[in-house]
Amino acid sequence: MNPLGLIRQFVKGLLKENEPWQIGLGIAFGFAIGIIPKANLTAQLIFVLMMCTKANVPFAILSIFLFSTFSPITDKLTDPIGYAVLNLDFLYPLFLKLYNMPILPWTDFNNTVVLGGLISGTILFYPVYLIGKKFGELYKKTLREKMVNSKMAKFLAKNPIWVYISGIHNE
Repeated sequence: MNPLGLIRQFVKGLLKENEPWQIGLGIAFGFAIGIIPKANLTAQLIFVLMMCTKANVPFAILSIFLFSTFSPITDKLTDPIGYAVLNLDFLYPLFLKLYNMPILPWTDFNNTVVLGGLISGTILFYPVYLIGKKFGELYKKTLREKMVNSKMAKFLAKNPIWVYISGIHNE
């Protein structure tokens, strides 16, 4: 897909009618991906899982960027959690077997920040979902209409290039 098509899909995802639970789910997945390092298979698998649901992808991407900006702070919280779990003596044989499997080392489960972030993201997924759902209700009631009816949106609606990119007025 070309860059204009990606921008078009992103804008349509922000402005189309979405249920609050879809926005909340997108924000929760964005949180789970945002608090772990991205250069591993774990983040990619969470992203694929998100794409298999009806989560709002634009809100998820915005949430990934938002929560990634706080990763220096969250790393200080998730690192001790991952360290504590990785140093449990009774789990050592399991981690050793997992590390010797063909693909699992690419998940970086042996990285304290990744494992701590995965555990934290799993535990906090539902509370973040509930907060995101409340935001989705607020967005649907007030913010979306304000965005669609703003002077900037009306100005852009007259621009043929924007009409093509957004696809909002052509449908």
